[in-house]
Amino acid sequence: MNKKMKLEAMWLVAVLLVLGMGAGLELYSTSLPNFSVAEKDTSHTNLPTNSNVIQVTGEQWAWLFTNSTGQTTTDTFTVTVNTTYTLVVQSDKGSHQFAVIHDLYFPQFDIQIYAVPGQNNSISFTPIHTGTFVFECVEYCGYDHYLMRGYVKVVA
Repeated sequence: MNKKMKLEAMWLVAVLLVLGMGAGLELYSTSLPNFSVAEKDTSHTNLPTNSNVIQVTGEQWAWLFTNSTGQTTTDTFTVTVNTTYTLVVQSDKGSHQFAVIHDLYFPQFDIQIYAVPGQNNSISFTPIHTGTFVFECVEYCGYDHYLMRGYVKVVA
């Protein structure tokens, strides 16, 4: 084995070690019991009576959030800790010719729900920690898919 091949083999091993350590850390951190910062409820077939409903519309390429007072925000919304919320999620064509499927994912809340044209999907959750958390679309929905991300702020 010549010097160049040894150097290439060492680089390959180093890259594989770094990737393996990253994958191991991710698996470890997501398996921790306190990974989720919200308690989710998927056991119901109807909306809970004590829940604050937030209408969520996935458009190309933004998320619209409308709370019970009719206030609409784009790519960000605020909720209160220890209060139950129900997201009613759908997809709309917006200013484009057709609606597509989106997939709303809150990694820290351990919540993922599809936004399907012509269908309302719902999920309830109760935030148990304050902070600002990321959400994003994880279903490829077109050219500017990467723009479909934002923040949820959980306040006391």
